[in-house]
Amino acid sequence: MTPELLIVASLLLPAIGAVLSLACRGNPWPVMLAAVVALALAVVLTIKTSGGEVYAVHAGGWAAPYGVVLVVDGFSALMLAVCQLILVAAVVFSMTTLPAHYKRRHLFPLLSTLSLGASGAFLTGDLFNLYVWFEVLLLSSFAIMAIVPGKEARAATWRYVVINLVASLLFLVAAGLVYGKTGTLNFADLHVSFQENRSSFLINSSAALLFGAFGIKAALVPLAFWLPKSYPQLPPALSALFAALLTKIGLYALFRVFGMVMVVDGSFPHQEVLFWLAILTMVAGVLGAVAQNDMRRILSFHIISQVGYMALALALFSPLAMAAGIFYLVHHIVVKGNLFLVTGLVEQHAGSSDLEKVSGVVRSSPWIAALFAIPALSLAGVPPLSGFFAKFALLKSGLEMQDWVAASAIVAVGLLTIFSMLKIWRAVFWGEPSGERKAPAQINLLTSAVLGVVTISIGIACGQFFALAQTAAEGLMNPAAYIEAVLGTSHSVQP
Repeated sequence: MTPELLIVASLLLPAIGAVLSLACRGNPWPVMLAAVVALALAVVLTIKTSGGEVYAVHAGGWAAPYGVVLVVDGFSALMLAVCQLILVAAVVFSMTTLPAHYKRRHLFPLLSTLSLGASGAFLTGDLFNLYVWFEVLLLSSFAIMAIVPGKEARAATWRYVVINLVASLLFLVAAGLVYGKTGTLNFADLHVSFQENRSSFLINSSAALLFGAFGIKAALVPLAFWLPKSYPQLPPALSALFAALLTKIGLYALFRVFGMVMVVDGSFPHQEVLFWLAILTMVAGVLGAVAQNDMRRILSFHIISQVGYMALALALFSPLAMAAGIFYLVHHIVVKGNLFLVTGLVEQHAGSSDLEKVSGVVRSSPWIAALFAIPALSLAGVPPLSGFFAKFALLKSGLEMQDWVAASAIVAVGLLTIFSMLKIWRAVFWGEPSGERKAPAQINLLTSAVLGVVTISIGIACGQFFALAQTAAEGLMNPAAYIEAVLGTSHSVQP
């Protein structure tokens, strides 16, 4: 199968899975099958783009920038693969842990359309269709959150919907302004336009709106207040998927638009603002996590803190920092998704994720304790797990640039992350077991174990995975191959 057919198939599979699941009255197996096949295709695309290759599909044969174009490079292929992996895990947990109420509300077709929106966002080659795929993703997430029963869940849903509609409005207005100024929305054509016309007004005014839109979606402080009030209301099987997908697509958009499209003379608009917001996000998120007493809320605040790390990598904008940021994205999607799934295992086993109500899990279920320890230690940055190499590469890039603020923040927030993980371990896993204990489904233990093995494998094979991240970063910072694949001409970032 050619790369072009793989691109089209990767986009069609989630749609087919959703339609078949809906036709089968919400049966999860079409969604599962589509996700597994899409994961396999994404792995193939990752291999095919590992040398810096870029492939484009021009819909209807219309040449860019006039037609709709789908593009896959090293960055988008990596994101496709890791997000499909988490989707498979989330579907497994949803099948075995969620009550019939969710199936009656067509949860599984919605999970597939959520995947469709994410895949479209990774593969699109223009700003307007990025907006369209964001809306597909968001509408699916709105419907999923609306399924969750309870007064607090309804309040969280309204909060989540309103803030994301504001972000979508900013995005749409920004896209209109960009088109009015340049006459194009194609990423490759926009990069060329910004290189040829270096007006700060041309870039900065539209970039400010895009920065706000992507900042809300990525949960950058002070735009992240909605996340810790929304995600803990979801069942762990769903919060794992939300944590892995939604904020990471916001970060993907930041990397793609600000790290590739709007780069002029080696920098991009509002780079210094992003730097300080990233530092603030790291610190505020980890302090919020330390102050919580529930696993779901601790992990939700850690999403914010880790988003700060990845945004900092973009703000530093060196080849090493960009590679570290992409590597961090891949690592964090796997680790954070698994931590929420393990929280679900703890709730199945002990009946709660409240630190004051659960203890002694290491004695009553050593397997759950081991499954928590792997992603928790990785999140904290303990070698030889993937999180250590992600943080080490980012720290090294800060030191090489002699940015002592960034380096200090990376170290300090890392230490506080270790403290918060130890807080969970001491309260939930240590001590004597209390209350009735139930054995989680074996398939759930196995699914979490597979993600744990992936985390360990990324650490052991760090050189190979980091090479993929470096290739992806090079493709963003010097998008000559991207532009040639889309427009048929070669341009590179001016030194």
